[in-house]
Amino acid sequence: MALARRKLAKFKSELDKLDPNVASLTLDQHRKDYEQTLMGAESTLTIARLAIRRLCEEWPQSAPREIRKIKTGDLRLWLKQYETLSASTTNHMITTARRFFEAAVEAGTIAENPMAKLTYRKIPKLVKLTPTQEQFDAIVANLRSQKSNGHGAEDTADTVELAGRLGLGQAELAGICRKHIDLDTGVIKLFRRKTTSAFTIPIFPLAREIIVRRLANLSNDPETQLLPHYNFRKALEGACQRLNLPKFEPRALRRFHITQALRAGVDAPTVASWQGHRDGGALVLRTYGDEVRMDHSQRMAKLLAPTPAADNITPFKKEDAA
Repeated sequence: MALARRKLAKFKSELDKLDPNVASLTLDQHRKDYEQTLMGAESTLTIARLAIRRLCEEWPQSAPREIRKIKTGDLRLWLKQYETLSASTTNHMITTARRFFEAAVEAGTIAENPMAKLTYRKIPKLVKLTPTQEQFDAIVANLRSQKSNGHGAEDTADTVELAGRLGLGQAELAGICRKHIDLDTGVIKLFRRKTTSAFTIPIFPLAREIIVRRLANLSNDPETQLLPHYNFRKALEGACQRLNLPKFEPRALRRFHITQALRAGVDAPTVASWQGHRDGGALVLRTYGDEVRMDHSQRMAKLLAPTPAADNITPFKKEDAA
């Protein structure tokens, strides 16, 4: 009896949350309202719209389209057709669908989110390629030698080199204007659109010469961009192909900068601040923990080296004993 009373109380509570005016809302009707509420960067919106389109247009024919009738099992059936997609892509779809139905809860169409019990797929740990110092130098030199480059060999090489010297992504490099650079204090002020956050980095010694040279050839307009273009993916791929190197992606240059800093002894919280992180280095430690520990690990490895014989010790011979 106690269990029955609890279930009845829960049922009545759920009824109080529902709005009879939207009780029969379908996936397609809810889609029109929900898509108008989406916010974020254009890349984020594109991913969200794709997931919503798949949800509404590739919904199983055997499953109900009225939101109040949709169960967790129907959603499992919908996701089953995407088993061949990567775990990260599927997880983006789960996140979007969860928000999609949560909006229906807030609108009073349903009392509970049917996506709540579905879990994310485990993403395998991938080995992300990072160029060595020698490979990075070779890539930059190769790009400077491509005089037939339509964008200008120097511009392309400067952009790629600054990506590695400053540890910045393509969009962040594109946003740097004369007004953001202070040569006297040696800093660059940046803004990350994805997280809508501002942060400041030093003008690192190996990047300063490039920045000073480029500023000398630019107009004094504070809005003048430091770099004329920033999408260097194809140029980077071309250099890697000509040099018979792995196919490094633009983000590999950010990893190169972080790796070089950690190997030089820069602490993780400082590296994190240079990346605009506000977690005190937690993400850097999780992602680059091996690099952080490598210096100590190499010192420990030297303890296993054979001990050289001392010069002042004479080997003991059997004849001397006799």
